[in-house]
Amino acid sequence: MQEVAEMPSEGKQIKALRTMNSPDRNASLWLDDQIARAQNGVITQVIDLTPPLARVLLARNPSNRKISQNIVENYARDMSNGAWAFNGEPIIVSRAGLLNDGQHRCEGVIASEATIQTILVIGTERASRLTLDQGKMRMAGDYLGMNGHADSVALAAATKYVWQHSNLGMLSGLSQFSPTKSEVLDLVQTTPTIAESLKSIPSKGSDSVGGRSILAFLHWTITRVSSNKTNADVFIDSLVNGSNLGLRSPILYARNRLMANRGRLKPNEKAELMFRAWNAHRRGDKVASLPINGGALPTLER
Repeated sequence: MQEVAEMPSEGKQIKALRTMNSPDRNASLWLDDQIARAQNGVITQVIDLTPPLARVLLARNPSNRKISQNIVENYARDMSNGAWAFNGEPIIVSRAGLLNDGQHRCEGVIASEATIQTILVIGTERASRLTLDQGKMRMAGDYLGMNGHADSVALAAATKYVWQHSNLGMLSGLSQFSPTKSEVLDLVQTTPTIAESLKSIPSKGSDSVGGRSILAFLHWTITRVSSNKTNADVFIDSLVNGSNLGLRSPILYARNRLMANRGRLKPNEKAELMFRAWNAHRRGDKVASLPINGGALPTLER
């Protein structure tokens, strides 16, 4: 078999793999054979990316960008849940036998202990890795729009809030506490009432009191605890338009505070203020203030 140039440190890692358990050794030998074939030209094939092969590829991965643990965890969650789709995006190995692209997918396979189908391309120039990932990343809203959902960006954000509240008990703007794109798509498909709640939110005036996405999340959550959807509609209308509100109305207090702090309150702070206003409103309380304590959102009252 033709020898392939390797960096010294990588050579030690690969040699260590060959002394490990049989699946890793077999994967290393198989990859060596494919790299030798690629010396005569680029080869492309559909393969099963197994944890042993992922470990072998990562052992040949010098000078790559820093691993994002958040991306790895998201990939692993989709792989474990069977939500990872074969989309034709390849794992790329250079002619020298070094991994050019695919380290996060490999890490996800190892973390999930899953096997995924992928395309493996071997034989490109090592320097070509610097030209990868230059297109605009598709966001969850892009995928919803591609699947025919209207108002897809706002719908993706509202769905994220529903997912976070269900799984974390609070909202967060941090990516490590957000659903994957597949989880957003699945939740929209299985919970069409989120899109229905978004349609209930008026475009005019909503941005001044938190934005349509968080108001859609509020509307959807209220309808889960209230036996009458009209209650949610009236509450949202009063919050947005300020109609028929007394001086010490909790809705008026929340509305004024949201407007005064527009752009300064975090999503969870907005939601907590709205939740507390709803609870006080349902109890018939008159208020001079409502606290924002942070952390888990309060339970909504019927």
